[in-house]
Amino acid sequence: MIVCESGTGSGAMSHCILRTIAPKGTLHTFEFNEARVKAAREEFKKNQVDHLVHVHHRDVCGKEDGKGGFGKIWGFDGDESTGLEENIVDAVFLDLPEPWLAIGHAKRVMKGNARIASYSPCVEQSQRVIQAMKKEGFHTIKTIEVRLREYYVDSVTYEMPPTFKLQDREESASWNYTMTANQNSSEEESSKENKNKRKKNEETMDDENEKKAKVEKTVQETKEGKKKEPVNCARPFPTMRGHTAFLTFATSPLK
Repeated sequence: MIVCESGTGSGAMSHCILRTIAPKGTLHTFEFNEARVKAAREEFKKNQVDHLVHVHHRDVCGKEDGKGGFGKIWGFDGDESTGLEENIVDAVFLDLPEPWLAIGHAKRVMKGNARIASYSPCVEQSQRVIQAMKKEGFHTIKTIEVRLREYYVDSVTYEMPPTFKLQDREESASWNYTMTANQNSSEEESSKENKNKRKKNEETMDDENEKKAKVEKTVQETKEGKKKEPVNCARPFPTMRGHTAFLTFATSPLK
């Protein structure tokens, strides 16, 4: 796999790409600042990944010399072979102030159906990149916003839920019916059938009272004997630190 990057900078993104494409892939990274080019080469050599990366001193946008591009032109090493052949790159990553100027150049070295990604801190830059991509025939264009959001992580202690069974609706309805039946039974005490019903209702009330007392006892035992368990909770900061970031992805046209 061959990956092309423009905007080497400190080399942080370059190292991420190298970890992905190693051990057989190759990265070609382009930087217009000569001091950064030398620093990047030293950094890659220090981290023992210099065999996977080629650092080119080039303004791919062509604003300085009007040439630009990723192809074979006179490079920093004084070697005309510095650069890339056409239609050989599998992926391109751009981190430039004006990335829309490099879209046409990137298309020339990319294979058909290769992928390109452009990073921009402002949405207006992404809009211009999308316009350039559409003009060059790129498709499946997608932009996502990336924001840095930090979270507090605290250990919070909560009371454990009760372990007893709550009174369900049928039992509650039965208890209400028992109370109503007990009030009406005083008017029908002369009937043997009503006497038996009242006796049964009284027994039901005793059972309900006994159950209620048991529930209250269980609640009290739960509160006194059950230990509180700590739980890790995360909540975001009220303010978001850092700037916006927009990543635009697209696929090159078939060739």
